[in-house]
Amino acid sequence: MSVTVRTIDRADLDVLASIHAMCFPGAAWDRPALAGILAMQGADARLAEEPGRPLGLIFAIILGEEAEVLTIGVAPGARRLGIARMLLADLYKRARARGANRVVLEVAADNGSAITLYETEGFRTVGLRHGYYQRERGPAIDAWLLRRMLD
Repeated sequence: MSVTVRTIDRADLDVLASIHAMCFPGAAWDRPALAGILAMQGADARLAEEPGRPLGLIFAIILGEEAEVLTIGVAPGARRLGIARMLLADLYKRARARGANRVVLEVAADNGSAITLYETEGFRTVGLRHGYYQRERGPAIDAWLLRRMLD
């Protein structure tokens, strides 16, 4: 597999919205939401792809000493191939180059796969937001706040 990670632009928004919908059914960000994030100060968005096949995305804000992952997702058919780790490694490098010394994110307490990934990437729990994620059905889910210091 020949995967590359590149900066996205507005021409990629439909593809990114499609990937986000596959990753977060019922809570997906559409094209206008993604465009709004791109317009934010410090916005950093990347796409992992094989030739002709988008695989994953990451949206972050890098400001000052901190980078915050707003969303990261890998298309279902490309999971467990190291794509998320590749996107995170790329973010760490870019964040360091812009002066950040830490990366923060939040993750749903019921997302065991993501929590395992983040723990193996060196993230540690620094807080909890009770009932943060609203689901279409059932009770709201807590969000763990995680932080990873950059070397």
